[in-house]
Amino acid sequence: MGATGARLLQGAHEEVLWSPRTGAPGAAGSFFVKEDEAPMSHDLQEPKAVQMLSCQSTGHDVRWQGNLARVACPAHCQREPSAVAVGTGVHPLGSPICLGAIVDRVLPVYGGEMILTKAAPVQAQRMLGKPAGLESYSGGESNVAVSVSATGLKGEAWHAYTTDSLDMSRALPPEHVVEDCMEPFQKLPLQTFGDAMVINCPARCTGSGKLAGTLIYSPDSSMCWAAEHGQVVGPHGGRAVVTRRHGQNEFFGSTNQGSESQDAPGANASYTVALPTSDVLARMAVAPPKPAFF
Repeated sequence: MGATGARLLQGAHEEVLWSPRTGAPGAAGSFFVKEDEAPMSHDLQEPKAVQMLSCQSTGHDVRWQGNLARVACPAHCQREPSAVAVGTGVHPLGSPICLGAIVDRVLPVYGGEMILTKAAPVQAQRMLGKPAGLESYSGGESNVAVSVSATGLKGEAWHAYTTDSLDMSRALPPEHVVEDCMEPFQKLPLQTFGDAMVINCPARCTGSGKLAGTLIYSPDSSMCWAAEHGQVVGPHGGRAVVTRRHGQNEFFGSTNQGSESQDAPGANASYTVALPTSDVLARMAVAPPKPAFF
């Protein structure tokens, strides 16, 4: 096993079971991951050090490594009176991170650790004379926190997925292998806002199916085309973390690296795509081989 494989396997030294029905550790015979079977990651410089945030911290306070950062939030940031979250799923850079994550149901009120993505594509939008980030942000709520809607907030944006929290299972669901580039997000078994799983995309999905949105996409949009449009995977395909998000009032199209998405009316769900880190992939369950029939 090479150095990359060894690095991916940190924290995965024992067999972990996952129940596909409950998402919790299950009995023998369910999906499993072992040390010598952890899936490989993207070849990327992912953030290793964790930055501790306060309940008031925004994207301007984050020490970004490229467009990624690994952060940890304290407990009960929904009680911080000075924090006002803007948007759902994707937030302007000046929006409080920990409160936004609670609204998105990425983190429980007890806090936890997340990977942040400073949202792209921003260069293409600047070239077109549009604001970086989104033209408007849709507010939303969880059972304990709310965010507000806003328009005209120029500047970059962020979105997040969890890597460690009290609510997170020891093993994550197995990756979903996308065989048809046209497959939309609606096909994934993600029923709750904040739920996430890894998909594995084939090559050259740009132009296959439908794509509506920028940074955050309509539920009938092709997932792997979205991953290419968001520069999460290249033309040769690869893995991406897909996270279910709140509904949006509107989806905004853009052109990025020759990949064009469309405007679309709002929907009651949406999703984002992000790069998976090695620790996420190491915790991802692997489906046992299907029995052969002769």
